[in-house]
Amino acid sequence: MKKGEKELFLKLCSFKGTDLKPEDLKNATANVLGMLFFNRMHGVAYGVLKEHGILGKVNREFRNPICGAWEQNKEKNESFFACVDRVNALLSSCGAPYAMLKGAYLCGIYPEGYRTSNDIDILAHPKDVTKIGEALLDDGFLQGNIRNGEFVPATRREIIESKMTRGETVPYIKEVNLPQMRFLEVDINFSLDYKNSITDVLSVMLEHTADVDLGKYRIRTLNKEDFFIHLCAHLYKEATTLPWVEMGRDMSLYKYCDIYLLLSEMTDKKTEEMLARAKVYGMEKICAFAILQTLSLFGTKNSVAKGLCEKITADEPEILHKVISPKEKKEYEYKDHDVAKRFFCDNRTALLKERNKNNDKET
Repeated sequence: MKKGEKELFLKLCSFKGTDLKPEDLKNATANVLGMLFFNRMHGVAYGVLKEHGILGKVNREFRNPICGAWEQNKEKNESFFACVDRVNALLSSCGAPYAMLKGAYLCGIYPEGYRTSNDIDILAHPKDVTKIGEALLDDGFLQGNIRNGEFVPATRREIIESKMTRGETVPYIKEVNLPQMRFLEVDINFSLDYKNSITDVLSVMLEHTADVDLGKYRIRTLNKEDFFIHLCAHLYKEATTLPWVEMGRDMSLYKYCDIYLLLSEMTDKKTEEMLARAKVYGMEKICAFAILQTLSLFGTKNSVAKGLCEKITADEPEILHKVISPKEKKEYEYKDHDVAKRFFCDNRTALLKERNKNNDKET
């Protein structure tokens, strides 16, 4: 992408404050349009153009796809909200602590049509996974995967291996046949998938859940600090794991946009409290990683977050640029430390060099 295209792309995604101007639209090319859809940011771009009163000034072949997709987003979310409400009511009656994560909450706080979700993520304690799973099975869910648009039941081996190695269950899927949503998928997570400074962070988080009214539906989720910390950890895991880099799914911008949204609404005091809580969990560097990378892409007025996170990573600045290969038990580092430049690279795997004790061995 050319410089002007990259700048326009980021302006169209920065809905909490952007200096988008009509003259920027000369860069509204097929490259920008493709990047918006690839990163699930087309709904945001539509909203930004509309809010600035320049939707009608953009090329028709650019405008029509994002307008149509925004309408589909709204329709899909109506189906999704109904499903979230149903699953929340179902789990509320099963007697096990749980929290709905990511899209179940975020879709309800973004402006209309900006964000969608393909599944409902549940956080639960390992001892309660069976109870929650049985509640879903009794309601007509089956374990398996959607492949080529069709449900494929999971084998017993797949179910066991997922529990043993991934910290989550094989998805629970139900055919709901709602507009823009044929199948509903529920994923039960029972591991935070990172090292913690206290013995059971997951239990602590689940002790502080809250019921939140999101207008059209109600969910039980983590408190705001823990929700943000968990979101950072999820982004960190995917951005720093080699298989995700190889799939090109390590830096999907909608995940950074979630951090950008919540961070933009966080006061200085709340920012300090959140990072203090993350330190108790031993996760302050994970949060700093997510925040500093987000700032590199979006920018924000939250200067407190930037300053604190730079201090947190001062003794390990390379954390922003490391990638781990669990299979090989190796660490890699990006040759170029420019996060924004890295984001726009078509093949980020090619930017990696292997780290050794002296950090000078190239792949």
